[in-house]
Amino acid sequence: MKVSVEDYSNLLQPVASSQIVDVQGYHESCSQYLNEYAEGYLQDIELRTGFFLSIAEYQSYKPFRVEFPDREHCVQFSFVISGNLNCNLESSSVRTGETALCGCGMAPKTLVQYSQSLKTVDIHLEPDSFKAFLGIQDGAIAPELQHLFRKPDQEYFVGVGKITAQIQLVLQQIMQCPFQGLVKRMYLESKVMELMALRLQQDMIGETIFYPKNTLKRHLAERIYHAKNILERHLDNPPSLLELAAQVGISQHQLKDGFQKIFGVSTFQYLHNYRMEQARLLLYECDMSIAEVANAVGYSHLGRFSVNFKRRFGISPSDCRKGVRCLPNPRLLQEARDLKILTN
Repeated sequence: MKVSVEDYSNLLQPVASSQIVDVQGYHESCSQYLNEYAEGYLQDIELRTGFFLSIAEYQSYKPFRVEFPDREHCVQFSFVISGNLNCNLESSSVRTGETALCGCGMAPKTLVQYSQSLKTVDIHLEPDSFKAFLGIQDGAIAPELQHLFRKPDQEYFVGVGKITAQIQLVLQQIMQCPFQGLVKRMYLESKVMELMALRLQQDMIGETIFYPKNTLKRHLAERIYHAKNILERHLDNPPSLLELAAQVGISQHQLKDGFQKIFGVSTFQYLHNYRMEQARLLLYECDMSIAEVANAVGYSHLGRFSVNFKRRFGISPSDCRKGVRCLPNPRLLQEARDLKILTN
């Protein structure tokens, strides 16, 4: 059954609901579904202005699809504990045990297939509320967060990650909140912040699958990210392109094309850039010798490592070891920012 957004709102009409409005701006409503279409509940909580938490669990008697038009999207953290949200856009599909982080911007027309059993936790934030939460003032958005704040005429960012054991624990604590009133608000706010921090961290360390505008099929994108992880784990002895493609179960052409589409560079260039970044961190933070660092990132020839390092950062490895900052080469800075956003 295919329905519009308006019809969907009527499809799961609650037969009973309770409303709590706190004088300090805390709003909570809990709706019970028990009709010819579904049974379950939907809990909506406005923690602060522009800062919402939604918890839903229901079983529908009929499968249905909802067609969402082009729309301006807020910042959203979604966690699918059970069930699936399958979309005609691969980037927007979220399945059991997955979490999606969506930035603000323009969301294209989407057709969503809801599974008959669904259990989700969602956090919605208006862009200005999210900026205030992060302490962003005067539009000074950190490079690693800029992809979450796109203009209304720009397609929004979507990244899909996994619900880890740590995230699962926080979700359970939210859904089983033992408090009421003001204490409940304080507790839920603290847990929602923890949940957001854990999800944002997945972006920061590259555990999120990012779907670019010219997105690959989901299964292929997942294999490309698997290939990336293999390269990062074997800097000292990376597999050849042929071996890497075989390990992740795709062709060499798919591997090369996928790397270019997702990360904007070839597999070789990605490996080179990642090696240099790891070397820089090791030189700054560890007591390893320059030769040990070179070997750790896959260089057996110290001279070649030094030449490549200086070409990349504008200083020698020995200067980096002394604490000299890398030269602010605008091209390299932008390249690093782009790579960070893409890998997130």
